[in-house]
Amino acid sequence: MTTQVETGVERFAGATPTKPPGNTIGRMTGLTLFTPIRRQWLGVLKSGFWLGKFVPLAQKHILQFDFIHFVRWTIVRELPHSDPAKRTRLNYPYLFFESNFDGPWQHYIDAFAYIIPKDIRFVWGRGVQFPHPPPAEPLKAWIARNSMEGGHYYCAYPQASTRMVKGALAVGEAFERLVADAGRQGPEEFKAAYERFLADHQARL
Repeated sequence: MTTQVETGVERFAGATPTKPPGNTIGRMTGLTLFTPIRRQWLGVLKSGFWLGKFVPLAQKHILQFDFIHFVRWTIVRELPHSDPAKRTRLNYPYLFFESNFDGPWQHYIDAFAYIIPKDIRFVWGRGVQFPHPPPAEPLKAWIARNSMEGGHYYCAYPQASTRMVKGALAVGEAFERLVADAGRQGPEEFKAAYERFLADHQARL
């Protein structure tokens, strides 16, 4: 797989790509960053990531955004190779960020900059030339300079947003309860239950 870098100048100049970008499919967008970490802050960042696994508040901050499908930060010290002897040790530790979400990446960054700026400053602020939001525009320019376009991007259901998926799951669970209760109900009871089911879930149907 090859990786192409799209510069901030190209992004903000509105350059028209000769082929569809490798980080969009349907309503989904993928965002990948690979940024250096100052050595003196590596221990702080590693400790923060470890504690975040056990602190519900830290998880809640990022999970509050229902347009995010997946998000991950990883500290990278070397580049892998099928032959362990040929692995490349990096001069600096790097922060590898991966995320998939609904809609354009600019809206995603707005949420980061204005709703959880302290979290973002803690994570990316350990790096180089980070603008420390808010406001959002300097952060968008920094991300545009450091983002990477993937050579391949796949999603099984590219037209399904996270809200659509959650809605479908809720309808499915309610429908299973409706079917399970139907065997114990008379015609009038089932009619009333079915009408309640439609009324409760009509926005998702």
